[in-house]
Amino acid sequence: MTKTLTSSNRLRLTAAVLLIAVLAGAVALMRGKDAQSSETTTAKTVASAAPASTGVTTTAGTPATAPASRPPAIATLGAVQVDRDELLRQLQAMPPQAREQLKDNRAGIDQWLRARLAEKALIEQARAQGWQDKPELKRAFQAAQERIVLQSYLESVSRAPDDYPAQADLQAAYERAKPQLAVAAQYRVSQIYLPAALGDADAVAAARKQAQDLVKRAQAPKADFAALAQNFSRDDTTRAQGGDIGFVPLAQLMPEMRPVIEQMKEGDVSAPVQSAAGFHILKLSGFHPASVTPFDQVKEELRAALRSQRQELAARAYLEGLLNAGTVSIDGAALNAAFEQSAANQAAKPAVARAP
Repeated sequence: MTKTLTSSNRLRLTAAVLLIAVLAGAVALMRGKDAQSSETTTAKTVASAAPASTGVTTTAGTPATAPASRPPAIATLGAVQVDRDELLRQLQAMPPQAREQLKDNRAGIDQWLRARLAEKALIEQARAQGWQDKPELKRAFQAAQERIVLQSYLESVSRAPDDYPAQADLQAAYERAKPQLAVAAQYRVSQIYLPAALGDADAVAAARKQAQDLVKRAQAPKADFAALAQNFSRDDTTRAQGGDIGFVPLAQLMPEMRPVIEQMKEGDVSAPVQSAAGFHILKLSGFHPASVTPFDQVKEELRAALRSQRQELAARAYLEGLLNAGTVSIDGAALNAAFEQSAANQAAKPAVARAP
């Protein structure tokens, strides 16, 4: 099942770039869904628990001078700080496994704290210059606020009932999805590989003779195919495992191997199979027939998909209902005038000189 991911908040692009530059992978998840703006706070003296090279003031406990109404600062930079509650929000927004991995990653935490302090300091600089009062930013703020309100409200009026889908709905969805849940037959194959390029007649002849000899030895009673593969196979990837490739569907095997493997029974050793690269002596040591992914393994994904689908349909119906509840009137003349004004504004812009 496919899950849809929400896009990043455009207004936090600069902060996101800073964060990605200093953190990769799991640490970036600590950004979570935080969209709070920073506040100017009074610098506090705290006991440093970070290495001197980090340049970040940290504390393991609550500073004696911290006001009771404020959570203790974890890191400070001048007049800005990251407090304990903000760090807790970021940690709680992370998947449990990523949070556990980060717990002992002091360098990663320090990097995130430094990035967050840089973000807050940058925001304070922008505010001091009245950057937030720029007309284009005010319009962007309003548009972002409207999108958040719209999405949140629309989700609230279109949310599927808690008991949806019922077991019968899940089962029906599973039956419909069975073609996509099919698992191809799996063959556990081992091989002894002897390289011999097709264009080299002498190499092909020598490899064929050696392969025929090895087949006789591998097919003998109580033969140890794994030992033969470790001693004679030239496939560096599988030789250490006694030639074992593991369970694979036919589609992942070389075309020359597929009809041979398909006709073999467990325990069989094939005659030499020639490919463009050389000769392969194959052994089938296991087989899993084609199957369908069990219902219990996909039940929760099906539930999420059905709820998402129902909510999408309900949201669409709700919006259509709003349109149908009244009379929609579109002023064609005003619309044309808007397009004309837009074209005139574009033509009035000074041309940008191109470098020769």
